[in-house]
Amino acid sequence: MPVFDIPDEIRNSRVEVTIRPVEETSHDSEGTAERIKQFREKYNREVFTGQLKEQAARGHSFAFDILKVIDGTETEEEAQARYRLEKQAWGDAVREKTQGGKL
Repeated sequence: MPVFDIPDEIRNSRVEVTIRPVEETSHDSEGTAERIKQFREKYNREVFTGQLKEQAARGHSFAFDILKVIDGTETEEEAQARYRLEKQAWGDAVREKTQGGKL
């Protein structure tokens, strides 16, 4: 199940999502990773780090080093591992809600 990071200003709104193939001359994973990083920084870096700080202040623990995320020293490998954790958490939450609705 894909996960989209939706900016706060359009959450809870109707949106149109267009999916189209993109032709690439090569599989430039470093370039793709950089584009993902730029997208995240542009659209939700401040919101995301603010939420991390708030949750940490409430005593929540995380499966990744939030200080590296907050101060911007997270490596690309760590960011990818965190993304996989986020994706898994979304899938788990959807499964839990779906199963809860069927019972």
